[in-house]
Amino acid sequence: MRLFHSIKRYAPTEEKAPHCHDDFVQLFYIHQGCGIARAQDKSILAVGGQLIWVPLNHRHHLKVLKDSCLSVIHASPDVIPYFHDEMGIISTNRLMVQVMAEMEAQDSGRDQNDDSNSDVQHHYLAVFIDQLKKQNYQNDVYQSTNDIDKRLLPIIEALTIEPDIKLSLERFAEHCGASSRTLNRLFISTFEQPFREIRQQLVMEKAWQLSRAGVAHTDIALDLGYNSLSAFSHALNRFKQDKASQKLAKNHNLLASVQQQQ
Repeated sequence: MRLFHSIKRYAPTEEKAPHCHDDFVQLFYIHQGCGIARAQDKSILAVGGQLIWVPLNHRHHLKVLKDSCLSVIHASPDVIPYFHDEMGIISTNRLMVQVMAEMEAQDSGRDQNDDSNSDVQHHYLAVFIDQLKKQNYQNDVYQSTNDIDKRLLPIIEALTIEPDIKLSLERFAEHCGASSRTLNRLFISTFEQPFREIRQQLVMEKAWQLSRAGVAHTDIALDLGYNSLSAFSHALNRFKQDKASQKLAKNHNLLASVQQQQ
């Protein structure tokens, strides 16, 4: 095996049994919906536009929530960069997101017996892999050292399928069999952040993805439940500034580490 790519769609929630691979590495790109990757020591929550890295011989399993669509890439270790010995999230850029969107759109409209787009898909994948060489392993992700409590899954599903800044815990309290305060405590114990912060981040991640894809901000604001364009613009600008600050801090730490080694 050198490189294999497939697109998989999940109508109901589906979970794979724990396993590992000794001859290839894996990447999971989330087109839409949500995936929860679990290793022995942590769970990682990945949403639309994010990329999960699974190294060689790393025992893991993936739970894909309903109405999700993923690209699955299997590759020989010498074909793509080896990012880390631990499973995690890999950064993406605008070109990678656009390329994956094109591949998913072509797959949706392709007849099962029609191979006319195979060459185009191959070229798109080559661009994606080329851009992958410029990316980094990320630690600032939604992860937990414990399994994600099943009572949180319907809330996470709702936030990833139809992100909405007005979504409240009260909407799920009766269905989940827990009060809104209990659910909020579960978010804090799982992700070390309250529901309000998780909601804000997931909504902004979706806004950032749509913005990079060229969708008008007015349309994004309406889709995500904002009452005014100014409120949305303020939230998105703050999110961009936070991302820039995190990137600057990461580069500073990397430079300091290199200087220490010298």
